[in-house]
Amino acid sequence: MTDAVASVRPGDTVWLGNFGAQLFAVGEELVRAGIRDLHVVVASGGLLLDRLIGAGAVAEATFAHCWSAVGPAPAWNFRRAWQDGAPIRWHELPMGVLAAALDAAARGVPFAPVNVNEDTGFATGDWSGGMLARAESPFGAATVVAALPVDVAFVHAALADAAGDCAFGEPSGEALAAARAARRVVVVAERIAPATEVRAAGVDLPGLLVDTVVALPGAVAPDGVPGHYPRNVEAYEAAVAAGRPA
Repeated sequence: MTDAVASVRPGDTVWLGNFGAQLFAVGEELVRAGIRDLHVVVASGGLLLDRLIGAGAVAEATFAHCWSAVGPAPAWNFRRAWQDGAPIRWHELPMGVLAAALDAAARGVPFAPVNVNEDTGFATGDWSGGMLARAESPFGAATVVAALPVDVAFVHAALADAAGDCAFGEPSGEALAAARAARRVVVVAERIAPATEVRAAGVDLPGLLVDTVVALPGAVAPDGVPGHYPRNVEAYEAAVAAGRPA
């Protein structure tokens, strides 16, 4: 993990995790390495994004939500940074729109047409932080989202084989789109398995898109992985309590 995170540079755009599987191990290594000024992209941000904000690692954040799923409870560092006007550039997007931004980057086009509810702040305000616009064409007008290229995508897999083929083992969310949009892809796997076992489980991410595989059991703890370990509810509650204002 230390070697994999060493490829991250200040100012990089970094994708972290899958839906419901936050890569806390990567976040802790980024904090330990003292890397700053990151653009962190997460679909299901939760306490991982909160941790990185609290550590001062984040200069820009693109996300669909950031809260603690246990409770539910606020992500207190995120909340303070937003309310107190911390020098972080915020981009809040619906999950489908975030996926479209990643897909546009993967396809090498500057933007993608999207549907955005006209009664939300995505359309009436600037929740996207400048990532949404209106485009005119001979075929009609559309709301568009800017392409979101990624420097390094860290994705989680329950199983990976020696060639980098991966079975996620949980909802992948936008992880595949992020991998396709990234210059470099690091898979953090619970276990390295024979290729036959990975194929039997179902290949979610082919090895031809993968640059590095890190075998690290417990990589998403205190989140859980079906068939490997459950979510640690007590650890979630402790993390929320630690960030709560006195």
